[in-house]
Order: sequence, then C-alpha cells, then structure tokens
Amino acid sequence: MRTVAWMLAATTALGVCCRLLPASLSDLPFLPWLASVTPLYAVTAALALAFTFAPRARRHRHVSRRIIRMVAIAALVLETMWLAPLASPSARVNQVLETSSAAQIRVMTCNVYKGAASAQSIVNAVREQHVQVLALQETTVDFVEELEAAGINELLPHSERSSSDGVYGNGVWSAYPLADVATDDIGSSASAMPAGTVSIEREDGSIARVRLVSVHTCSPGPGYWDLWRRSIEEIGVVRERVATDNGLGYVLLGDFNATYDHAPFREMLGEGEAGGASLHDAAREAGQGIVATWPSGAAVPPLCGIDHVVTSGGIAATDLEALPIPGSDHTALLATLTL
Repeated sequence: MRTVAWMLAATTALGVCCRLLPASLSDLPFLPWLASVTPLYAVTAALALAFTFAPRARRHRHVSRRIIRMVAIAALVLETMWLAPLASPSARVNQVLETSSAAQIRVMTCNVYKGAASAQSIVNAVREQHVQVLALQETTVDFVEELEAAGINELLPHSERSSSDGVYGNGVWSAYPLADVATDDIGSSASAMPAGTVSIEREDGSIARVRLVSVHTCSPGPGYWDLWRRSIEEIGVVRERVATDNGLGYVLLGDFNATYDHAPFREMLGEGEAGGASLHDAAREAGQGIVATWPSGAAVPPLCGIDHVVTSGGIAATDLEALPIPGSDHTALLATLTL
C-alpha cells in the first residue's frame, strides 16, 4: 500500500512539475508527453491521498503519510486552479454575446490521419452541422479527390490547399470567397499553413474581415523536441499582425500538437501579457469542460486536447464540441464563432 501511494505521489509530482516549467525548458526530452496529460494527475493525486487513509496505511510512519498528503493536496489545488476556467464561459464570450450587431459562423477542423479519414463523413458533418469554414490537416491528393466526389465543392466552393513535402498537406474550404490567399501564412518550420481572408456582414451592415489559417505543427518526439517547440512559437507572429491591423481578425484552426498545459502554447497565445494583442483558445472560452481530441478510435478514450480553434480580438467561441470521424486518429472540432 505504501509503495503504491509513493508511486502515485511521485507520478503526480513529476507531472505537475512538467506543467509548471517555463517554455524555455519545455522541449526537454519526453516532457511534452508528460505535460500533455496534466488533468490526469488530479486522479493520481486523489488516489495517493486516499491510500494514506486506508487502514493498512495507518501503520506506516506518520512522516511518510504526511509527505504524500502534502504532495497530493498541493497538486489538487493546482489542478483545480487550472481546470476551473473550463467550467464556465469566459467574460470575453459574455461580452461578445451582448453585442447586438454580432455575426456568427460555424467552423470545423480535423486532422484526417494521412488521408485515412472518411471523406464522406466529413462532408456529412459539414452539411448537417451547417459548417461554413473547414480546415483539414494531413490531406493527400487521393483524399481531396474523395472529398470532392463526396460533394465538398457544392457546400464549400472556395478553397486553398498546400503541402510542404508534396505528400501530406493542409487546406481551408469556405462558403465565403477567399481573398489574399497564401500557401503558408505563418512561414512555419513544420508544414505549410494555407490561409485566406473572408468578409462577413454583421447585422448592422458593417463588415468583419477574418483571416482563416489551417494549422499543423510538428509532433513532439525523439529528435523533434526543439522543432515542436519552435513550430508552436512561430504562430505567435499572428499576434504582431493583429496588433498592427485591428480591423483584421484571425481564426487559427487545426492540429497544434499541444494542449493548454504546454508552456509554448500558452506563450503563443500571449494571454495575460501587458500590452499587445493576445489570442484565445476556444476550449477555455466556451466553458464546456475538457475537450479532448486525441487519440480517437483507440482502445482508450481521447486523452489530450491537441486540436484547437484559436481566435483573436473580437472573435469568440460561444460553443465547442468534439466529433469522432471514422478513420481518423483525431476527433474533429466544431465551433460557433461570434464576430
């Protein structure tokens, strides 16, 4: 019993410390993997704490029990602080909803797992969920042909696609015409991230200009730790653009290969920084709890929220949900954005 309690406490302490480390240390080997399941450390902490109250544990030394309890309670306090904001919509969402002239758009993003996802299921979701903007990652030529055969062009006739290696690519499909299209809006070290700008009329007749980017950063793994961190940090260039052109909003949709518990992702958002523009993660703003997207279709339920809808300025996600797609190892994300 004591050994199990110590193992749980040690696992909890290690995981929580990984969450607390700054972005400058976030690319240490295997640290991204440990930080990606941060919410699970609330479970290990609770179990460690419970074991210290078991009858057999009472025979152990008081000092041992006290150390385990201190670690567990400290972890639970931190986990509560980190998870509490997911329980209710942010003040920014409430403020946007109170704007009488606001417009809304439905967006969807999905990593299609090297073209193995069901193109028909994606088109069905676009139709049934009234999606107006679709971002896909890891597409192939064959997959795009399947998507077109399933009718994507009838629903979302405007698109921009690109590939860094000529095999797997990313794309944006839109019901609105795309202006100022780019094959790589970020200049990413990981993959080409295509983009285009749409103009949407609000109820008062004013026009909202929104730039849509399909995002796919590097996956963390041996030999790629530094590239993983760099490919996330590079997206921060969007904040500089928003700061110099507040008439242009940004929506970044895709596979960021990072959760909010990863320091580079939080740093990329720039939330809470004095001065300058910041970006906002829809999962935290919508107030609908943990929205995990990976792995999908596996023996275990999704554990990590590595797919995101990220917005700038006066754009806020008023709802967000995950949708399983057959053949993909990621769930799709569906969001309603209020402009």
